[in-house]
Amino acid sequence: MLAARSPVFEAELYGSIEEAKSSSIKIKDMKAEVFKALLHFIYTDNFEDCELKGGLSVELVQDLFVAADRYALEKLKLLCQQRLFVTLSVDTVLTTLILAEQHSSAWLKEKCLQFASELKIFTRLALTEEYGQMMQSFPSLFVELRQKVTDLLDSLTNVAKKQKIG
Repeated sequence: MLAARSPVFEAELYGSIEEAKSSSIKIKDMKAEVFKALLHFIYTDNFEDCELKGGLSVELVQDLFVAADRYALEKLKLLCQQRLFVTLSVDTVLTTLILAEQHSSAWLKEKCLQFASELKIFTRLALTEEYGQMMQSFPSLFVELRQKVTDLLDSLTNVAKKQKIG
């Protein structure tokens, strides 16, 4: 079942790589509950009903998004993107934005940039330690977010000018 759903598992189980010759596959850098949710999805095509301690937290869905990308499970990656989008908050948007950038999700990245560039949200984000870390570690994302905010401010200024004239 693993090989049928994931080309990465297929290569590890049946390919010519070193793991294919082994009687087991070692999963590194993944929490047990993330792997449990990944397996649940592979066997059921659903991750929402996975029974996990603490449920499907945003952090777990972020980790599952990374795992879905790692194992080329596109449907799971899409489902995780949707879930991350609907649960965006001031506390999660920057982490989700970084993950979207790192795992080639243009759609989720754009949704995060739109959310974070709202003036109320941006004002709160700009005061966080995470925002300062993003500036240093991901300067291109910082530039894109600042540009979104600038574009939004320009748009609001133009609307105000038109209302004043009219």
